[in-house]
Amino acid sequence: MKKPFTLLVKYHQNANIRPIPEEAEETLQVYPSLGIGYIASYLRKNGYPVDILDAHALKLSPDDYRQKVASTGADIVGITSTTVGWPGAVEAAKLAREALPNALIIAGGPHLSVYPEESLSFPFIDMAAIGDGEETMLEIVRKMEKGEPVDDIAGTAVKANGVFKMNQPRDYIKDLSMLPHPAVDMLPLDRYKCLTLEYPFFTMVSSRGCPYKCGFCSQVYCGDRVRFRTPEDVVSEIETYVKQYGAREIVMFDETFTLNENRVLKICSLIKEKKLKFRWNIRTRVDTITEAMMIALKETGCYGLHMGVESGDPDILEIMQKGITLEQVRWAFKTARKHNFITRGYFMIGYLDETPDTYKATVDIARELDLDWASFSITTPLPATPLFDESVRRGYIDPDFWKKYTLLQASKKDFPHVPSKHWDEKKLSDMMRDAYFKFYLRPGYALRRLTTIRSWKQFTDLFRGLKIIFLMKD
Repeated sequence: MKKPFTLLVKYHQNANIRPIPEEAEETLQVYPSLGIGYIASYLRKNGYPVDILDAHALKLSPDDYRQKVASTGADIVGITSTTVGWPGAVEAAKLAREALPNALIIAGGPHLSVYPEESLSFPFIDMAAIGDGEETMLEIVRKMEKGEPVDDIAGTAVKANGVFKMNQPRDYIKDLSMLPHPAVDMLPLDRYKCLTLEYPFFTMVSSRGCPYKCGFCSQVYCGDRVRFRTPEDVVSEIETYVKQYGAREIVMFDETFTLNENRVLKICSLIKEKKLKFRWNIRTRVDTITEAMMIALKETGCYGLHMGVESGDPDILEIMQKGITLEQVRWAFKTARKHNFITRGYFMIGYLDETPDTYKATVDIARELDLDWASFSITTPLPATPLFDESVRRGYIDPDFWKKYTLLQASKKDFPHVPSKHWDEKKLSDMMRDAYFKFYLRPGYALRRLTTIRSWKQFTDLFRGLKIIFLMKD
């Protein structure tokens, strides 16, 4: 029988929670979806036709998207989604059904692991893919090729005769290095952008999952475990991007890149051995990175360390279950500055039991650390997190909010925050804007940034970054 053709879609999804304007988000970043890139390469490796349509990066209108989908004649349309971006995924599925009435429409991504039944309540979504998608999608296309039913595949939820059915969970892929590298050749590479990055750039993950249990984060979609690719496989992918695509920069999107020191040092050793020249940056924790790792990373062109601080108050850090101390924070950033890394810290405002004093401590430590960049966000209790469960237990938020959001009965502007006698929603937004102003518009910051500028792009990045701050002020 004919091999089924799969179209994998990323639709318009405003991933920022609040209160950054959508205009600012598009200025900040447009990244590829690594998830559908991996699924595409896995299907192709196994001999099945597949393509990717990144409607977000291409800025397709709904009509243009519908026409593009129709022109492919796809048998399967797979749509990826985050929790925040779920309404966009619903629109993408609806338009895909209009374009291809007989196609199997599958939704996947982290959100489907939390609310599969609500997600499948829409008549134009046939199936939810839960967890790692590569082996699940391969089994789907193989069964369709043979004309067999696809309603009993592990790692999926379906509607059997209109009734919701959750199938057996699928084991997570233990050996990530058996997966082919993402199908970047199917992506509109010239449409991706990010403030502060050199072009062309690529994004990667060298692991999946995280072993930590921060109260504001959920790892339910990856099994609450961490799985590593081998150093050889990681560097092989880097080599492809550098030598074949001319990558000037690579962004490592691991939750925590520095979990295993020997592995980090081996990756760095292989990069040096292959004489690969590129810039790169990583995301890590202040309590997992060592000076030895910093030295090795710097020697291979890694210039940027992104680390979560979250709060400047030790009691709030404990409530967050962050598992770090302010002494570790200060050491990590001081040592990073010693080795001339560009540093970015992440901070949360309005957590459980936050007060004006703890808020001030957060802004103060952001300034004290002498970071190059700081990102502040209003605490939002996301589903399947201890923060959400505790907020519900205290009666702070509607326990059914995210279900309603999934059913499109609530909107992004209604996202829950942690209530306090000290502030309301508007005050929280004012506090976040004030934190940005106090960090970026302090005397000497702009001058210091100007003295480090080495290209026209760096100058325009600084200008655009300041423009975003003033957009937030409005």
